[in-house]
Parts: sequence; C-alpha cells; structure tokens
Amino acid sequence: MEYGISGYQSDYRLVRSEVVELAHQSIPLIGSEQVDQVYLLGMKEGDQLIYREITLVVENGVTGEKQFYPIPTARGMGGGIDVVDFTHNGQFDIGVYVFSGGTGSQVDYYIFFNRGKEVKLGFSNQLLEEKLKFQVTYLPNYQVEVKDLNTQEVTVLDVSRRSQDYLEAIYDERGQLKQDLKGVVAPVSHSSAIKSQNQQLGHDLVLTQRVLGRSHNDTLGYVHSYIGFDEGKYYVYQVKILPS
Repeated sequence: MEYGISGYQSDYRLVRSEVVELAHQSIPLIGSEQVDQVYLLGMKEGDQLIYREITLVVENGVTGEKQFYPIPTARGMGGGIDVVDFTHNGQFDIGVYVFSGGTGSQVDYYIFFNRGKEVKLGFSNQLLEEKLKFQVTYLPNYQVEVKDLNTQEVTVLDVSRRSQDYLEAIYDERGQLKQDLKGVVAPVSHSSAIKSQNQQLGHDLVLTQRVLGRSHNDTLGYVHSYIGFDEGKYYVYQVKILPS
C-alpha cells in the first residue's frame, strides 16, 4: 500500500481518502536552511465518521522525500498537530492528537521529538495515565472528594447547586449519603500546548481529564496536568483540580 499526500492506493485501486489535518508551515524541521511540511493524514470512505490508518507525514522541503510515522491510535474521529518546541532546544517537535473513543470525546496525544534528520515518537498520554491515579468519593453535605493517590492531596468539589432531583437521588433530607457512591476520573479529553512555565523558550503540554460522578454525562470537575520535558523525558510539575 502506498500512502500519498492526495490519497491512498491499495490493491492497485484508487480509494478516496481525506486529510484529517494539514499543517503547512514554513518551518526548518529536518534541516536548518530549508522549509519542510508536516501532514497528518487518515483514510475516510464515504460518509463514515471514523478516519483510519492515521499517519504523520514529514516531507523534506528540498528533496521532496517523505517520512511516514503511523500513529498508535490508528482510528479516530479526527485530529490535528502542534508544531512547537517541547524540548526547549530551539527545534520544532510535533505533537499529534487524535479524537478517539466511541464519540470522539477521548483524546490520545503523542509527541514526536525532533532528532535533526528525523522525528521519533517519545511520549504518549497513556504513559501519564498509567502513573496518575485518582480516587473520587461522594461525601456528606453535598461534597465530592477527589484524592490524588500519588501525592495524597485532596480537593473537595461542591455539588450543592445541582438539581433537586440529582441531590435527592444521592442524599437524604439531612444531607447524608443514602449509600456509598464513587466516581471516576475519565481518560484525557482535551490537550493544549502552552508557553513554557519553567523555561524561557518552548512549550509545555496540558492534558485535561473529566471528573465523573454518577454517569459519563455527569461532569463534576476537571483534572489539568501540566507536563514539561527535559532531554526527552517528561515530568508533571503541577496538577490542578477545578470544578466544572
């Protein structure tokens, strides 16, 4: 199978494909004195909502040579790229985000670090989610506790302004729980590259997860994880838990 900029060719048949996101910037990604192009491509057929075989393509601005990097999340409902300096070394790196999950409400994020002649995958949000663990517990008096199990820090969210029906399903007339109730912190649902908080140059990454109560549609708050990068390794320098 040949993956071209304008489409796929598979089994000697031209199959209609659609670009998920096209970034065309004048950036010296591969060489210091040339303009390169970066594409995120995915195959979509007919009226299907799902893009598949999502692939990052880096095109050399001098030779036209293309390098192809299949994205681990190969299927999704769209996506895009952030071309910024995550490693604070004056070179552009590439962040790729894919809207995944059944409704596209989940975001998978990957960073390809610039190695001069090529880029190399060095970070995914799955690495973060494996390490950051939270416990969500309803408390008496219309409160919900979100505990960071790594730091043991606790944030309390106020749910007293929820609808009467919502509160009556959980609490009695004295504000006591009718039964023990837990919530969850969902997978990453939003990503943002921001100006670095700790370095003079470059960018950091913020990944956001929803705090869920009784159902997937019951958003109580958000967990914002601020991530920096040092020599290709990531570290979380701040976690903010805020109400919805």
